Amino acid sequence: MTLPITNSFHKFLKLSFIFSIIITGWTSIILLSNTTFKPEIKELISKMYLNQKNFIYNIKDLSILLVKDANIRFSQKQSIKNKLDNAITD
Repeated sequence: MTLPITNSFHKFLKLSFIFSIIITGWTSIILLSNTTFKPEIKELISKMYLNQKNFIYNIKDLSILLVKDANIRFSQKQSIKNKLDNAITD
């Protein structure tokens, strides 16, 4: 028995995959043919690639900041715990 959400998710993935194949094929045909929009299409594909690359770099930077924040929070909690432990033992 599959859940309706799972079934909908599979349909969405299938639709996304089919859409991607159609767009890729159509773009390839246009780039191989001699069309007036070829330079614009190439420029747009280049922008898409650069945005994808920047997105990956931004994820890396975000991950580094999250780890730094976690380290600071952990060290602050550890410092508070040590102070409480010292106060209890005194």
